Amino acid sequence: MKSYYQHLSSIREFGEKENILKKPILRSSAIFPVIHNKFYSSSIHFLGYWLLKRNIPEVTLFITLRNADGNTLSRQTQIIDSAKAFSINLDEILNKINYKENSFLGSIETEFHTTRDMVFPYPALVLEYQNEQFNTCVHTLGRIYNDLEDLKENDDTQVPETGFDIHETDDLKSFLSFVNGPLENEDGIIEYTLTNSNSKKLFGTFHINKINPFETKLLYLNEHIPNLAEFLNNNSGSISLKHNFEGFYPRLLVGNIQKSSPSVSFTHSYYDCTSCVTESDYWSRTDENHFDSSIYIPIFNKNKQFTNLVIYPNMSPSNITLKIDIHDKNGKKIIENSNFLKIDSSEKKLTKINLNEIISPDISSNDNLAAHVIANFQNNRIPSRIKFGLNVGNYESNFKLPCNICFNMRMGNPLIENKPGSFHWAPIFSERNTVLALGNFSTLKNYKKTANLEFNFYRIEDSSTFSETISISPNSEKRFSTDDFDLKNFLKTEGWVTIKADSPYIHGYYFNLNSSGSISGDHIF
Repeated sequence: MKSYYQHLSSIREFGEKENILKKPILRSSAIFPVIHNKFYSSSIHFLGYWLLKRNIPEVTLFITLRNADGNTLSRQTQIIDSAKAFSINLDEILNKINYKENSFLGSIETEFHTTRDMVFPYPALVLEYQNEQFNTCVHTLGRIYNDLEDLKENDDTQVPETGFDIHETDDLKSFLSFVNGPLENEDGIIEYTLTNSNSKKLFGTFHINKINPFETKLLYLNEHIPNLAEFLNNNSGSISLKHNFEGFYPRLLVGNIQKSSPSVSFTHSYYDCTSCVTESDYWSRTDENHFDSSIYIPIFNKNKQFTNLVIYPNMSPSNITLKIDIHDKNGKKIIENSNFLKIDSSEKKLTKINLNEIISPDISSNDNLAAHVIANFQNNRIPSRIKFGLNVGNYESNFKLPCNICFNMRMGNPLIENKPGSFHWAPIFSERNTVLALGNFSTLKNYKKTANLEFNFYRIEDSSTFSETISISPNSEKRFSTDDFDLKNFLKTEGWVTIKADSPYIHGYYFNLNSSGSISGDHIF
């Protein structure tokens, strides 16, 4: 793990001093565990955003398919020279190589190469597992390092991976998956700390034996952790995983599988910072006009939907007072609770907050509501990495697993005030009832700026595009779906939207409200 300040410098965050010795990023890569079986398959989606965001006219993409043992089965090259939607479909690749088996476990590695600096060594891709009734999505996670300098920078501090939900019942099974790098691991070892819904702990270690170069591992936790279902007791828990993996960026694909309605809900793991106590692990409060940190969250409250905020035991030691304000679609604050929850992170509790229960019964469930979650820390001990979970689901659906979005709070950074705007993008799946939720919330305590947004829509069939504009009042959100902007006629299968805003504080999420009742989603890029 590199320090947060080093991360801001490396991605050229606005206002940060640039390292003149930093090498340009000419290779941006990602590697994903992929599955094909009788229930669901895998695909990868992306937008040719380099042409829009970096003015790079052409990108070369190498696609490598490997089996579970790490053996290469296929290599393809593609030129990205238009700003349109693209996808990589596992079934299509398997058909091209005449793969005859009924099931497949392996990996797809994507390597994007240019002659101009791409800034980020990891590209903005979306991994999807899907069948006709469900889909689940997560952005880029693991990658193979570009060189030794890249490896050293990211392995500066070794911490466990955590920050996601696990279930274990007769119907639900938790898993983790990853693709090894180029180095053989003689014996993969994982030490775990399990936390149940009552914040009780269970510790242990298990071995996964030799891991070949580029081998794909899919591990079901109940096969390695005795009495897992009994310990979780029909409730979701969380787990921290300390490992000895080397030679690749070890962000894990993690989630749960449902048997009765065959489906998956996954997300990515995140740093366990409970042992991170150096000066660089904390953000300095430099301006009292800003909250220490805050984040906007959309509340889904219709047709038996629920919205839960999950606070995992993963933060650097600190004492927090959590404030949650509820705003209506016009930005009016309708509920305020300055001392909603006090957290002593040293207690390492797993906390779940049902945001729907905060809402007054006399508020119509047809209203779109947004929560502004504000964290105030004691003694200027503000963890620089604060990751929560956002679960949106449906109580009456046969699909029991909500989405489990891993997202970070925004630091109160006065340098951002001078940033003229922001650029974002998100996928749209026309047959998945995609809803995009965008919020205009700031860490500024007295925020009053209306944000003007320009949307540009792209599709996979060709380079056609069209634009729309909207404005969002301060402390409010807007949502749109394929029912808006005549999108159903434009998007035949899938596409993307870019969002150009004249405010640096725009943040958002996309959700796929499948007609079956299954809900998936992630935060926008």
